Parts: sequence; structure tokens; C-alpha cells
Amino acid sequence: MNILVVDDNKQFREAFKYMIQENLAEKYNELLEAENGAECLDIIRKKSVDIVFMDKQMPVMDGMEATKKIIDQYRNIKVIAVSFHSEMEDIKSMIEAGARNYIIKEEITPKVIANCLTIT
Repeated sequence: MNILVVDDNKQFREAFKYMIQENLAEKYNELLEAENGAECLDIIRKKSVDIVFMDKQMPVMDGMEATKKIIDQYRNIKVIAVSFHSEMEDIKSMIEAGARNYIIKEEITPKVIANCLTIT
């Protein structure tokens, strides 16, 4: 499984990747990162990606737009929305865009990530 972490906050990307590397190393082959939706789509065009952890709010191309494009063009890729925003409208907009799940950043644990990796 190849995982792509998309977030404009470099510290968050590094912490998220570290959590995966330390707790779920046996679950993935390659762990990639992008800082916005446009960069995410560029990586997906070049590499095989199975799951994307997508921030909702980013510059250049936000997570909602990027999620819609991924779902339209690459139906086999699972998108998991990740955000500090916990309002129902934010959650609803990402699910409607095609995300399979929505994780609030403060609630991320290795177990939550592991559960997302098993979503079919």
C-alpha cells in the first residue's frame, strides 16, 4: 500500500508520517507527501497511490477540490479527510466530495490511522 499525506503544514506532515512509520511500518510500501491539492494530483499521476490523507484547507488547491478530482479520475484511491475543522458543514462537504472518512486532527492516533487503512 502506498500512502500520500497532503497538508500545507510541514510540521503536521512530519508528525503524521512519523506516527505511521513508528506504528504501522508493516502496512505500507511507500509514504509520500504533498503540500497542496495540486501537488497531490501531480504525484498521483506519476505514482501508484492507494490512500490519501487529505487536509481540507490549503492554498493553491484545497482538499475538497482535490478530493473531487481524485474521485472522478481515480476511483480506486481512498481519500480520508483530515482537518482541525469539526463543524458538520466541513465534514459534510468533504464526504460529499468523495472522502471515505473524516478525521479531526486533535483525535489522530495510530489506531485511528490503522482503522482508515482498512476501509474498503
